Amino acid sequence: MKPEEVLRIIGEHRIVAIVRTQDPHEAWESAQAVIEGGLPVVEVSLTTPGALATIQKLASTTQGVIGAGTVLAVSDVEKVVDAGATFIVTPNLNPDIVSAALTAGLLVGPGVFTATECHQALELGAHLLKLFPASSAGIPAMKSLSDPFPAARWLPTGGITPDNFTDWLSAGAFAVGMGSALTRGDPELVRARAKMISTSLGNTPSSKKN
Repeated sequence: MKPEEVLRIIGEHRIVAIVRTQDPHEAWESAQAVIEGGLPVVEVSLTTPGALATIQKLASTTQGVIGAGTVLAVSDVEKVVDAGATFIVTPNLNPDIVSAALTAGLLVGPGVFTATECHQALELGAHLLKLFPASSAGIPAMKSLSDPFPAARWLPTGGITPDNFTDWLSAGAFAVGMGSALTRGDPELVRARAKMISTSLGNTPSSKKN
């Protein structure tokens, strides 16, 4: 899947579900539940044990658009591509990782917090700017940064919940990254949360591949 198609799907569904656990089976169940609930874009953090295997399984058996998060080394880019990821997200701005992701044909959203980082990320060709941690920056900061960087597509992440995500979207975010507030807990509860959010955004639950 080309970056432009991944970007279109993210822009359509507005939520990137972040799976980060200490249990590989829990990661799989949470990701699957989110997708079945109607939010197909899932980021599996590489801090999760067995993350690459989870990405591979999700990419090959679900209709999800699967990516990798917490990508901290250039060497990880090739690994996540081999696993089937179509996008990566990082907590910081590492020009080498951004370049490697673009060369590999991945959509990339590096972590930014300052005007300097925003400028550098855009100059490098990043598709999304992950404002992180969003809870510390706040909506006013995103709005202020949008003035000098009108081309930025914002992906605020960190502290985004089912109770406040619409505030960020209304303020101009392209999409939001939502972690434990969405993906933690019993799969049935996760599925219900995802369905509630998906329905509120006018989305339709996805189905598994045959």
